[in-house]
Amino acid sequence: MLFSRSRSSRSIYGALAIAFSALVGCSDFFPVERQSPAKEDFLTLTEDDRILYKEGMKDQALLIRNVLDEKVKDIEIVHGKPFINPPVVHLCDTRECFAKYTGIDSGILAAVSSNGLFLKSYVVTHEDYSRWLAHELSHLHLRQQISTFRASFIPQWYQEGLATFASNGGGANKVSRKKALEYIHNGKHIVVVDESSLFSDPWPLNYVVANDDWPKPWYQQHMNYRQASLFYEFLHPNGGIELIRALENGETFNDAFKSVYGKSPEEMFAIYKSSLAKNKVHENI
Repeated sequence: MLFSRSRSSRSIYGALAIAFSALVGCSDFFPVERQSPAKEDFLTLTEDDRILYKEGMKDQALLIRNVLDEKVKDIEIVHGKPFINPPVVHLCDTRECFAKYTGIDSGILAAVSSNGLFLKSYVVTHEDYSRWLAHELSHLHLRQQISTFRASFIPQWYQEGLATFASNGGGANKVSRKKALEYIHNGKHIVVVDESSLFSDPWPLNYVVANDDWPKPWYQQHMNYRQASLFYEFLHPNGGIELIRALENGETFNDAFKSVYGKSPEEMFAIYKSSLAKNKVHENI
């Protein structure tokens, strides 16, 4: 999920909780369907029927077509298997359109809801649109197999870390790897909780964000995504796909994580930080 407005993590999540409760109910307890329930409200791109768009957005739809196959393959490699169903991309021309199908009326630019994957028109005008698309495709890959309700209990650091890693930085373009590592080295980082809920802070931090940290407050979201992706990058080679399979098979995140890594997320993050410190020492020798 990608953001554009200036607001705190807690207020963003509050909006998401309200949006969740306002969605059509029953569909939130099932994975994303093969056929888009919104298809009749969109035009279908003749050249690729996986892309649905609003009147006047054909050029943007064609841009999505140019990169969709490549990004689908990228996500399938990281997730370790093909999409269960062909991914469908919806392009919205207005904020009202986006809110109607995602339940989110805010500065969020892209999201996967129980109705599928939706992008606001601004996404396709951005130079990083292919990475943003890939980020949401990662979410969709998982959500084709688990419901919106179940996903709400999987920590944000994991969901966004996986999606940002799989998309090669999609959603974290305002914060470089170097800057995120600098913060971690200085003891300023996300807290990797082992469970989540609709009413918990999605992005707990171990530090207080200063007003002068960023030129715009929403840059903090990019820092969170970047740090989460760096940690996920550390986790992925030694159990990343096994963890995804366990979640798809119905295990809770906490149980699945411990069964794969033998430790809690917090313990693994401590090992990750220790590895960074050792690498930094070696660089200075």
